[in-house]
Amino acid sequence: MSRRPSYLVVLGTAALCYAALGAVLRILPELVEDRAALGLLVGAPAITGVLARPFGGRLADRVDPMRVVVGGAVVMAVGVLPALAWNGTAALLLSRLLVGVGEGAMMAATVLWLLRLAGPQRRGMALGHIGLANYAGLTTGPLLADALGLVRDAVLVAAGLLPLLGVLLALLAERPQAERSTAQEHADAGALAQILLPGIALTLVNVGYVGFLAFGGAAAGTALVVPLFAAGVIATRVLAGTVPDRLGGRRTVIVAAPVAAAGLLVVGLAGPSATGLALVGTGVLAIGQGLAVPGLGLIALSGVDPEHHGAAAGLFFAFFDAGVGLGGPFTGVIARATTAQGALLAAAGVVLAAGAVAARARVGAGALVR
Repeated sequence: MSRRPSYLVVLGTAALCYAALGAVLRILPELVEDRAALGLLVGAPAITGVLARPFGGRLADRVDPMRVVVGGAVVMAVGVLPALAWNGTAALLLSRLLVGVGEGAMMAATVLWLLRLAGPQRRGMALGHIGLANYAGLTTGPLLADALGLVRDAVLVAAGLLPLLGVLLALLAERPQAERSTAQEHADAGALAQILLPGIALTLVNVGYVGFLAFGGAAAGTALVVPLFAAGVIATRVLAGTVPDRLGGRRTVIVAAPVAAAGLLVVGLAGPSATGLALVGTGVLAIGQGLAVPGLGLIALSGVDPEHHGAAAGLFFAFFDAGVGLGGPFTGVIARATTAQGALLAAAGVVLAAGAVAARARVGAGALVR
C-alpha cells in the first residue's frame, strides 16, 4: 500500500480506538450517579495515559510504530474486560485505567507512524491530524452507544471490538523506515529537554480547551458551541493543515494562541444574551486551537533526531493530558467563585500566556520553528 492510503489507514485505526473511548464516555453518566466518582472515571484514562505516552513513544522508536499501535489497541480491547466481568465503580475504574495505558501507547506510536509517512516537510500537518482521529472517534463513539440503546454490556462489547478492528486496519498500512539524522538535527542527550517549554505551553492551551468544553455551553446559552468548536478544529486542520509547516512552529503559535484567547474572550463577554456573537467567538477559538497544537509540536520536535521522534512526541502529548487534568479543576473553581463566563475569561488569560511561553522555547538548529 502506498503512503497516502497508508496515512489514511493509520488515521482510521486511531479513530476506531477513540470511538471505543467515546462510546464508553457516553454511558458513564448512566452508570454512575455520584459526580465525584463520575469525574474520576472520565479522567482516569488520562492518569495512566500521561505515563504510557512517553514509554510508548520510546518503544515505537526502537521496535517499529506498527507493533506498538497494535499492542496498544489490544490493551484497549482487553481493558474493557473488568467492566464486563464485574459491576460497580471499582471495576469501571480498573477498566478505564487499563484502557488509558493502551490509548497512551497507541497514540504516541500513531503520531510517529504519521510523521514517517508524511515526511519531514509535513510534520506539522501530521501532528495536527492525530487530533482529527481523536475528534472523529469521540464524535462517532457516542452515536454508536446511542444506536445500541445505551445498553451497558452491548456498548462495552463494542468498545472492545473497535480497537481490534483498528488492529486489522493497521496491518494493511506501510511501515516506512526511520529518517536518517542530519547535520541540523542532533541526537544529543539533551535534545528532549527542549520539549519542556512547548509542553508547558500545550498544557496552558488545553486549560482553555477543557474550560470551553466544560463551561462554553453555559456561558453562551446554547449547547451548539461544542459541536461547532469540534467542527471548526476539524475544518482548520483539513483546510489549513500545512500552515504550521509553511510558517514554522514559532510564528504559528505566536499568532494562534492570541487568536484562541480572543475566541474565549468573545464567548465569555457575549454571554447568553448574544448567542450569535458567542458562536462567532467559538469559530475563532477553533481556528486558534486547531493551529496552536501542531505549531507547538513542531517546536517540540525541532532539533530532535528523527530516530527519537516517538519518544519526543510521546512526552510532548503527555502535556496534553496534564492540561486536561489541571484545566478542569482550575476552571471549575473559577466558575464556582464567579460564573461560567468568568471561567472562560480566566481561561483566555491562561491561553494567551501560552504564546509567550512558546516564544521563549529553545529552537533546534535548522528546523522550521521561525
